[in-house]
Amino acid sequence: MTIHEQRGFTLLELVMVIMLVALASIPILGQFSQASGTLLTDEIIQTAAQLAQERAEGLLADRRNTGYAAVPTGTINDALGGAYSSYSRTVTVTSPPGGSGCAAGATCKEVVVSVDHSGRTRAEVTLMLVSY
Repeated sequence: MTIHEQRGFTLLELVMVIMLVALASIPILGQFSQASGTLLTDEIIQTAAQLAQERAEGLLADRRNTGYAAVPTGTINDALGGAYSSYSRTVTVTSPPGGSGCAAGATCKEVVVSVDHSGRTRAEVTLMLVSY
């Protein structure tokens, strides 16, 4: 009678390996869900920054095309529609206090454009308009 050498794994060994792989994959899968949440937050911040920059550049164009007086002081709440309806944009134009960097003999206005999403400020652009 010859003795055959067995090769391969038993069913119990395979089940144990499957269980170990399943347990090891749980933390890895948790990292995937956290990464997708971080990507969504990054997208919101990037969109808010683009909306703030867009409005700031529009104000600079108004200043260049129609003059310094075309940018009135006060607060303006822009209505954003379409894909940006979950964002709110606020433009605040103030005359800065003395010694705030405005050149002697010039008139300055400080402009702050802020964009909110879900009640949190996600981006803010500050600039100074100067009339010599």
